[in-house]
Amino acid sequence: MLLNQYPKKNKSQGFTLIEVLVASVILFASIAAVSMIYRGAFISSETANRHINISGVLPSILATIREDIRSQGNSANTNLQNKSSAWNINYHWQASLLKRKAAPPIFDPDLGEMTTPPLKFKLWSVELTVEYSGLSKFYQFNELSWTDD
Repeated sequence: MLLNQYPKKNKSQGFTLIEVLVASVILFASIAAVSMIYRGAFISSETANRHINISGVLPSILATIREDIRSQGNSANTNLQNKSSAWNINYHWQASLLKRKAAPPIFDPDLGEMTTPPLKFKLWSVELTVEYSGLSKFYQFNELSWTDD
């Protein structure tokens, strides 16, 4: 008789349909937000990686351009250009002559007068375009060349 002393309560267990729907909406919204954050971080990481690759190769590209200008700059050309690639990075540069100068006048003891050295220094304005994996960067700088005579 002790068993019948407490009446059974008709308590349903589980979630209602509304509770399940609200939980689903919250879950899908949080998954969507996390995936958007991940996508943005991935795109930023890829862009940063392209910038780092260009920045890593840039000193080598600048050294090559400097050598090209100094070897080609001895001619009478006032415009120089070249297109090449290094480590899967394509680049194109063009240089235009800004100024042509000589060293300062010096006293020549044999002649007993001031002499002006020949025009052997050239100042170039260089424009460089670097392209890698859809990223294009533009640089502008000045470069000096000279002749050995």
